Amino acid sequence: MATDKFEHATFYLTKKQVEDIKRLAREKQISRSALVRMIIREYINREEEKEK
Repeated sequence: MATDKFEHATFYLTKKQVEDIKRLAREKQISRSALVRMIIREYINREEEKEK
């Protein structure tokens, strides 16, 4: 269940995807969770564009 105050989603990543996220987080000097949020937002934006 999602509300305007709390959202929870489960994503399953491959080991390579996890390693890529760790590497990118180190290179960009941002937290892994922030990077994952950015990736998810980009994915959602792409999906929304496809629907138009």
